[in-house]
Amino acid sequence: MLRIVFSDARPRDSGRAIFVDRDGVINCRRPGDYVLDWSQFIFVPGIREALRDLSSLQMPMIIISNQAAVGKRLLSPQGLEEITSQLRQTLAADGATLAAAYYCTHRVEDHCECRKPKPALLQRAAEDFNIELSRSVFIGDSQSDVQAARAAGCIPVLFGPGLGAGTDLLEWRTGLSVALKAPDLFQIVSKRLLGESPALRRD
Repeated sequence: MLRIVFSDARPRDSGRAIFVDRDGVINCRRPGDYVLDWSQFIFVPGIREALRDLSSLQMPMIIISNQAAVGKRLLSPQGLEEITSQLRQTLAADGATLAAAYYCTHRVEDHCECRKPKPALLQRAAEDFNIELSRSVFIGDSQSDVQAARAAGCIPVLFGPGLGAGTDLLEWRTGLSVALKAPDLFQIVSKRLLGESPALRRD
């Protein structure tokens, strides 16, 4: 597990937090390949504005991500830290604040304890930031993200423009909150976290 903490501030809102997967949520996936350099990091359309709006809720926003490229020796831990630092600086310029990033750097065949769908990354972040997982949201784009959220007792929110065709009736998607576009995230996440009109929370 690679743990990068940007701030030691504790949650200011009853221990709630917003967890966010990286590849497929913050940046576009590279089919058959990994993001190995900041120049390959392409933001999902609208996600920068969505993360800025989510930051207005004043809860820790924490990246939870599998990054097997490190275990495969395609990317060094230092390289992953540099990409993460560049990401943090870019989002900060937008007005979005990242509290930390927790990465599993193992390969699938390592059978580690931290690779999603196992919940260890979420649990470690909860310990470090005094987070109440049952009142927190995890935004992800895959079944493993949903499984990790459920295993940790967290609220899953499924994100992605390819999820709205209506043909995917798999059981793991039952009852999930789904955001098809980045601008949908603020309203959906706010509703799950606050149970009230998100329009009241933007100021």
